[in-house]
Amino acid sequence: MRLVVRDYSFLSSAWERVVLEKFKSEFMASALSRHRRLARIFGRSGGLKICEQFLPWRGLVTLNYHRIGTPQGSLLDWDLWSATEEDFASQVKALKQHFDVIGLEDLPQVFRTLGQRWSTKQRFVLITFDDGYRDNYDAAFPILREHSVSGTFFITTGFVGDRQIAWWDEIAWIIRSARADVVEVFLDGCSTRMRLPIDRPNCEDAIRTALAHAYQLGPQQRAEFLNQLAEATGSGRAPQSLATDLWMNWDMVREMRAAGMSFGAHTVSHPVLSRLSCDEQNDEICESRLRIEAELGESVTAFSYPVGRRDCFNADSRRVLEANGFDWAFSYHGGFCRSPNADRLNIPRVGIERDMDQHAARSFTAWPHLFAR
Repeated sequence: MRLVVRDYSFLSSAWERVVLEKFKSEFMASALSRHRRLARIFGRSGGLKICEQFLPWRGLVTLNYHRIGTPQGSLLDWDLWSATEEDFASQVKALKQHFDVIGLEDLPQVFRTLGQRWSTKQRFVLITFDDGYRDNYDAAFPILREHSVSGTFFITTGFVGDRQIAWWDEIAWIIRSARADVVEVFLDGCSTRMRLPIDRPNCEDAIRTALAHAYQLGPQQRAEFLNQLAEATGSGRAPQSLATDLWMNWDMVREMRAAGMSFGAHTVSHPVLSRLSCDEQNDEICESRLRIEAELGESVTAFSYPVGRRDCFNADSRRVLEANGFDWAFSYHGGFCRSPNADRLNIPRVGIERDMDQHAARSFTAWPHLFAR
């Protein structure tokens, strides 16, 4: 997810450290925006065809999606929509035409191939989804099946199995349902203050600011923050009924698996793992895996880190994965694999987001040295 904070003037001096972190996020988001503009220009010019013809690359690019469709009218977090159905279909078609689109089960052979200098198979693309939203089944799955392409889906089992609302979606719902034009939330025992102007109609700035704070918290602190935000806005907590049709169910997962899709673990409740103890991380990772294995009747060997930035998992995360026999783990900070010796517990992924056009998406796979980062 992209975290952007545009206005820091309302923060008190006690927030100086948090403000610095938010300025870093702002700088990174701005750099990413420039990066994508360059990719768009590159894709529209003759540069794309030149690179594809004369500058072929060797390696694996892993693409990451969350939701397929359009967010307009939704009270949930708009940043989770990665592409419209039309755009996703065009992207899958183009990927199949120009690259070797692989599935999770192909990774061992792919990494062996990367070590063969004169292999004719050089450019691999893996398509992944995180969380387990219902539109993965309703929209993405039919498109993948139509093009005979495999996708890999990382499931947050507490959302899919227990029909829970994701905390980022609930924050968006609370703010979009706010009864006031300005909201103040007192934090850290009332020693610091967050003031949120509700920028209607879309409330994007306020949502991004609240999410930026929520990402710094552990599960208990985040639950307290949601309670305070719900009270301050007058919205209350989001009704559980919102989650009824929000996620896939296990019958859908089994149908997709039978059709050749792959599945991996993505924790139980989608915490930022680096905010948890090693034992807590073990519970989140292993309980998620065990639930998927019980539902599918087969072993699960792949995992994706929630949020996936470099600071969102740590050495404890790796120790848990290694101790429990995971073969693959995927991050979300950009990059691609070009060596058979790449870190298999930190396979980088490129996020596909709804503000990207077809030219930018093609550039990420045509020349990942420059754009897939």
